[in-house]
Amino acid sequence: MGNSFIGQYYLLFPNQYWILENDKIDVSSLLVAGSFGMLVLAVAVIISIVRHQKRMREKQNELQMQKLNHRQQLLEAEIQVTEKEREKIAKNIHDDLSSKLNFINQNIAIIRDNPEDEELVNEMLNNSTELLVTVIEATKGIIYDLMPPALVKLGYLKATVELCSMINATRRLHIECIYDKQNLRFSPKIELQLYRITQEVLNNILKHCKATKLILKIEVQASLMITIFHNGEGITNEKVMFLSQTGNGIGLRSIQSRVNTLNASIRYKDENNEPKLFIEVPDIRKEIINEH
Repeated sequence: MGNSFIGQYYLLFPNQYWILENDKIDVSSLLVAGSFGMLVLAVAVIISIVRHQKRMREKQNELQMQKLNHRQQLLEAEIQVTEKEREKIAKNIHDDLSSKLNFINQNIAIIRDNPEDEELVNEMLNNSTELLVTVIEATKGIIYDLMPPALVKLGYLKATVELCSMINATRRLHIECIYDKQNLRFSPKIELQLYRITQEVLNNILKHCKATKLILKIEVQASLMITIFHNGEGITNEKVMFLSQTGNGIGLRSIQSRVNTLNASIRYKDENNEPKLFIEVPDIRKEIINEH
């Protein structure tokens, strides 16, 4: 086969035949060498593909672990916030209710033991009446912490307006609340989460941002959009993520956890000293339970 090929090569390229003749190149060796080179190249390509796929899998696993860790952090933050709320309620019950009810009980015992001492009886009755007034107010406060009455009676939009009025009354922050004037009510679960998110965001701004003016805008279209502008110190998505990953910012993680339960999104911006916050709840219209 080799001689036949060389003969044909000589007939076609007589001037170049001397290369094959002088170097006595074996065509079979060329084919073997070429095949080996192609094999090496193919193996190299396969190895490169396998390594690339391995790196991609490792990166996907790393991203998955980060997501799991983030979810775990959000869950822990929600648990911590829930525990803090329970501790607050327990403290209020102990300090504002239990102790005062105990004093009232003692007053009743004194009245029972001294029914003929009119002056003492009147003193104990007046004291008990004052204590009962404080107990009633404390009970209202605890009920508000558990479920704001305005939220139950009026819904998220009007309860939020009332919340802004309460904050304005403190004179620490002036809030202009712009909202959809429709008398919309959403499902109780949605309204409670929306209210808690709004409440926590405003509390964070009060505590940390040194703001004096704030605009809260609530729009209801296909989605519900909450937009907040203020003149204090802002925060970015990157800083929120950093605080969450370092175990700080329990309030921020609580907000994110509540946002997640609504399948919503939250974005923080701080550009040109104009802090902004955007919360979007998609497909909100399916949660409307009345519309006038």
